[in-house]
Amino acid sequence: MGVRWDAVVQDREFWSEAAPPSIRAQAACVKSSVQVWLFGSLANGAERPVNLEFRGPFCVADVVAKLGNLYGTAFLDRVTDSAGAIIRNCRVFVNGQAVDDATTPIQIDAPHADIELILLTAAEGG
Repeated sequence: MGVRWDAVVQDREFWSEAAPPSIRAQAACVKSSVQVWLFGSLANGAERPVNLEFRGPFCVADVVAKLGNLYGTAFLDRVTDSAGAIIRNCRVFVNGQAVDDATTPIQIDAPHADIELILLTAAEGG
């Protein structure tokens, strides 16, 4: 059986072998649209939802970087630390599932993904 223990325990997607080149080439051409919902103090002044487009494989960090391009360094300062990792009081959900690692790939099975970023204040547990 080709199941990785950490994929089961940590509820992460995995592939037991490398994808054939034809599948990788198809994935590079796939256009995905993402709706990003900003909550908490991140929602102030932002359009809701924020609609982003990606071509090919992408991860949560790519979404945050694109939001940084839209909203500037003030936005990035609120959601990332000096190393670029998402800070602990910013929670990220992809299609309703909590994501703790910004390098987690966003599955491109569907042409659309919903991403929620919530910045918790101290009173909310942040």
